[in-house]
Amino acid sequence: MELITSLALVILIGLSGYALYLYLQLRKLKNTQNAREKALAAEQEDRKAHYRKSIHVIASAIVADQVTLTEGAIRISMMAAQLDLPEHEREHYQVFFQLTEATAHIPILDEWQKLSTRDKLRYDREREEIETKYREFAVNAASRVLQKPSQPEQGEEPLFYPVGRH
Repeated sequence: MELITSLALVILIGLSGYALYLYLQLRKLKNTQNAREKALAAEQEDRKAHYRKSIHVIASAIVADQVTLTEGAIRISMMAAQLDLPEHEREHYQVFFQLTEATAHIPILDEWQKLSTRDKLRYDREREEIETKYREFAVNAASRVLQKPSQPEQGEEPLFYPVGRH
């Protein structure tokens, strides 16, 4: 009987030790996972801050007429889309999304380079006509983006201006 009790005690101690080992491994794994999640969250916040700063730089270039409205709108709308903005803040960038959509059919980058000079001129005229319709709204929106703090207050008037369908 004593042998069985001793054997049971040895098994119990062994299993307790193994359970403690597994607990410590699990705790270490959770700590590592928490550290990774915090690092990822910090990286995402840094990226969002970078996007917001870049949006301000591009908005400044739009106001100073250093970039075409189409290029500025494409860049701003792409970065604003990456920010995963709440609806009330997304509305502040609506005119840039609209202009990007209105000019989405115009080739860019390598596709632009493949175009003939005649096609490039035709697309440039079309782009300029579209930009003329949006110019006042886009420049006003860019000016307001420059005046906005990093985290806008809820309930502010959006930078949205209805412009006809294209």
